[in-house]
Amino acid sequence: MSDALADVFSPARWPFELSQLPQPAYLVGGAVRDGLVGRTVTDLDLDFVLLQDAVQTAHTLAKYYGAGFVLLDAQRQIARVVFKNITVDFAQAVGNSLEQDLRRRDFTVNAIAFDPFTQTFIDPNQGQEDLQRRLIKMISPENLQDDPLRLLRGYRQAAQLGFEIEAKTNAAIQAFAPLLSRVAVERIRTELVYLLNTPNATSWIEKAWDVGLISPWFKSANQQFKHLSQMDSSATQLGEIYPRLSQELSQGLRETLKISILGIAKLSCLFNQNLTLAEAELLELKFSKIESKSVLSVLNGLSQINLLKTRGLSLREQYFLFQGLGILFTAVIVIAMASGFSLENLSPLINRYLNPDDPVAHPQLLLTGNELMEALNLRPSPKIGELLLEIQLGQIEGKISTIEEAITFAQQLL
Repeated sequence: MSDALADVFSPARWPFELSQLPQPAYLVGGAVRDGLVGRTVTDLDLDFVLLQDAVQTAHTLAKYYGAGFVLLDAQRQIARVVFKNITVDFAQAVGNSLEQDLRRRDFTVNAIAFDPFTQTFIDPNQGQEDLQRRLIKMISPENLQDDPLRLLRGYRQAAQLGFEIEAKTNAAIQAFAPLLSRVAVERIRTELVYLLNTPNATSWIEKAWDVGLISPWFKSANQQFKHLSQMDSSATQLGEIYPRLSQELSQGLRETLKISILGIAKLSCLFNQNLTLAEAELLELKFSKIESKSVLSVLNGLSQINLLKTRGLSLREQYFLFQGLGILFTAVIVIAMASGFSLENLSPLINRYLNPDDPVAHPQLLLTGNELMEALNLRPSPKIGELLLEIQLGQIEGKISTIEEAITFAQQLL
């Protein structure tokens, strides 16, 4: 048994004692699927189906272990217990029997249950056979219609698992694609983030666009698929020469956001390259402020990088490029490579970015705003920020190098 199997199916690895679960209780869903194929995940998500007392069981466990408790759906009796690095969901069986619950799910590979008390699998939909065939297969067309987000989820899981989608299932997904417009955009956005964070998922993103699953929100994305398809290979090439940039691409945009820097780079390729139109598309999908700002910063930075096709960037332009992007600089570089830029053309900027002492990419203030106000007898105002900016630009252009020169320079500007 692999480590992945042991983690999921061994109660000794769970954050609570098996004896604290009522009988019967069944582990279901993605954890069972991933465990059977030996797929490792960073954070363990366990889903249990109980025939009774699902919410009460979750509440009791949370209280006993001092873990977080979240009531997800009071009517359907679904609750979550949040341990460190492990999330455990408890749900009441749909139809009050395990078999009925499993037959209401989306795909056969997600409808396998594991009984931890008997160490046996319950698989009325032959999901284990489809796992061996590496196939995403619907349980029924009606189940996909019940929750149209399952249409996009099928493509996402095919990308994550490296599976194919069974022909009838794929035909149903294409036929039901218009139903996805009924789904809350927040849920669609979450599936998109999973797809964007999945390596080598470009073909599935393109297929999702072709069949109408995401095209209503990314109207001009087809023009960018050529660049998007090169993104993973460009990221690999970049990482071989600059390992630090590879690490930055894989890290999350923020601790509270699941999308990676590389995911932001890919996302930027799906939106219109016009900033005004891109902003409208971001609003429609209800991306967070930080995600929207990041995409717009990347698109703006890319327009600046594109100037290298016809001329170099002045020191001032480079300064504003680095200041406007921060860590998103790496996202712009990988898009530029995917769109045809050579590393040779980009390396001067990369070397500046990687050098913490570079005055253009990482400028150091000669003096603070308070020091400037004291030296020139000035009151607080927006003008102080403008003077400090001009001092920084004067530094990188070699006009000033000391505090005294900075004060004289600011005095002349006044």
